[in-house]
Amino acid sequence: MRAVTGLGLGQKMSVQMSQAMRQALEYLQMDSAGLCGMLVAAAAENPCLQVALPDPETAVPDARPDPDTYSGPDPGARPGRALPIWRPQAGGDGGEAERFAAPAPGLHGHVARQIGLLFRTPREAAIAAVFAEALEPSGWLGAPIAGLAARAGCTPAEAEAVLARLQQMEPAGLFARSLAECLTLQLADLGALSAPMRRLLENLPLLARGEAAKLQERCGVGAGDLAALVAQLRRLDPKPGAHFGDAPELRRAPDLIVERGAGGGWRVALNREALPAISVTEQGAGPGALAAAKWIERTLSRRNRMVLEVAAHVVARQQAFLETGPAALVPLTCTEVARALGYHDSTISRVRSGLLLQTPRGMLPMEAFFARTGSRGQGRVPAPALRALLAELVAAEPAAAPLDDEALVAALARRGIALSRRAVANHRARAGIPPARDRGKGGRTS
Repeated sequence: MRAVTGLGLGQKMSVQMSQAMRQALEYLQMDSAGLCGMLVAAAAENPCLQVALPDPETAVPDARPDPDTYSGPDPGARPGRALPIWRPQAGGDGGEAERFAAPAPGLHGHVARQIGLLFRTPREAAIAAVFAEALEPSGWLGAPIAGLAARAGCTPAEAEAVLARLQQMEPAGLFARSLAECLTLQLADLGALSAPMRRLLENLPLLARGEAAKLQERCGVGAGDLAALVAQLRRLDPKPGAHFGDAPELRRAPDLIVERGAGGGWRVALNREALPAISVTEQGAGPGALAAAKWIERTLSRRNRMVLEVAAHVVARQQAFLETGPAALVPLTCTEVARALGYHDSTISRVRSGLLLQTPRGMLPMEAFFARTGSRGQGRVPAPALRALLAELVAAEPAAAPLDDEALVAALARRGIALSRRAVANHRARAGIPPARDRGKGGRTS
């Protein structure tokens, strides 16, 4: 046998993703904080692009909804604000909001208990109590330290020492005296207080004014590192006391706001108070920079429209949840939503990742509305709904005869949900519900 070598021509089809396409996909799967970082970095290198970041202290909704709200795909819609009625605790699988336990104790009750653990002497505890009285609902300290020292009858040095220990409380950021100090405490708790981050904190006014080029120079980092720093900063909680009881990942500003419209239906809008605003100027740069800035403007607009379209479809499918509670939550799949809207599955997967929705039922990640893979055998009922059902069953049980896990299995079976006793016990524990023996001994919380 003799080997023969030769040359031949053939055709092969492949899809190559351009840099512009990759960047567009990055925008699509970013939350508001990631967009802030990416756009600040782009503005630092492109004089035709100007970025205005939202005020972090007003980006988190904390008031009743405004009557002037919008529901369409208009990316410029002005959203209202929604006051949380309850907030789910995050935990379990996949980062979803899956624990529907009773609300955590209030901020001041939490602080009072922590004072009892942090301070050993009656004098220190008394000074700390004076500081606690001056704690604002945002979690910030609402009075100057000199006045608090005088009120507590201690020296300024003693007051400073007590404050330093109070600032070690969880969640990080409590008892801060300024936005910069609040963010610094949180970054220190995360071990992320690097030298460039310290310089960024020292130059927050530049960040607020959108002077990206100066900011990059002051921080001494490249555009990519600046984007990461700004994104991390924007994901911190500027008001750690205002959202007390939330899981850490649910304390940042929501990306979308869902509220009831004037006609009784449900509306969804972008949280413009958390989104960066961009503008394009034709002065001071060549045609290449101008074209790049206009491309970013168009891409961001498309991204916002697509996010709203997906969110509107999800909200339309979850009306029963919004009306009656988490027990009515229905699991969606990326394929189902993609077919309904005419997108690819991967597009829906990107959109749902990382986005938070503020609803009258609390703050929820969009992923909580989607079924997890591998959740067969539960009648397609998602974990949040299962745990909400358990909470309802326990709330209605006779006080003298609490339902054990076997009884809960039977109660769920009567509703068409087949689960093992072990699965019920796991869901019950993750929902923060104690076992029947403890509920029967006065362990129930009202």
